[in-house]
Amino acid sequence: MSLVQSVDNVALLPAYLAAGTAVLVLLADLLVSRAAGTVAVAAAGSVATVAGAAVVGAGGERRTFCVGADCSWVFGGRAALVAAVFGLLTLGVLALSGPLLRAGRTPVGEYCFLLACAMTGGVVLGGAGDLITLIVALETLTLPLYVLVGLRRGSLASAEAAVTFFVVSVVATTLTLLGAALLYAVTGGLHLGRLGATFEERPELLDLPLTTVAVALVVLGLAFKVAAVPFHAWAPATYDGAPLPVAAYLSTASKLGGVVALLAVVQRALPPTVTGPVLALLAVLTMTVGNLVALRQRRTVRLLA
Repeated sequence: MSLVQSVDNVALLPAYLAAGTAVLVLLADLLVSRAAGTVAVAAAGSVATVAGAAVVGAGGERRTFCVGADCSWVFGGRAALVAAVFGLLTLGVLALSGPLLRAGRTPVGEYCFLLACAMTGGVVLGGAGDLITLIVALETLTLPLYVLVGLRRGSLASAEAAVTFFVVSVVATTLTLLGAALLYAVTGGLHLGRLGATFEERPELLDLPLTTVAVALVVLGLAFKVAAVPFHAWAPATYDGAPLPVAAYLSTASKLGGVVALLAVVQRALPPTVTGPVLALLAVLTMTVGNLVALRQRRTVRLLA
């Protein structure tokens, strides 16, 4: 296979803008005395990310970090939509965070910086072309949320929610990484398109028990991120203990990240004959058990979670 070193910086512009927002927020927190200035920088960076995603996405599909025909970053209309949604969600959470930040129990600079880092992970997630990029992007989206959940000073519930979220997410990431490693052992590839083509060209691989285990681990690991039953137990405690704007971000951006990752691997990489039954079972359990358990909740946030 011929190696083609291709880096399209225009395709990376939305990711640059999102990551640059995080850096500028840190500088603003150091140089600007007023907290409103830091929030304004984060909001402006979110708007710039949305605009950059729209401009690059309108120019057609762009590929970068390619090895032959396989690319680790593919930015087209779908990736632009995902990046724009994450930028708008971040902007919305910043707008909701005014009372929380004015209360003085949450450090403004750290809060805005972590939101910008999570936005960066979401932007990269939309254009991920291989399992490693996808998992790293998903963790970049999730890791700042552990801290955001527990960032409120003097709140025991917030600290407990952060620990619960952290432990469950570590288990989910471990399962996903193990599944990716097993997929590499079976197919010798990690690019989403290459995995799908390999399973089409060599259907005998689907008969291997190792393939079934690998696919199940990847799907179940990602199911943790969307709080699908039976991997939902962390959600009520985490949402209830988190500050309200962070809970809103968890219920939208974090869930969106899990859904985007699931759609990417199911549609492009994993065989539907294996993923279909697993996803059907998860969907039935989530719709049935999740709603029945919600009837027993007395707090609105837990009911929604």
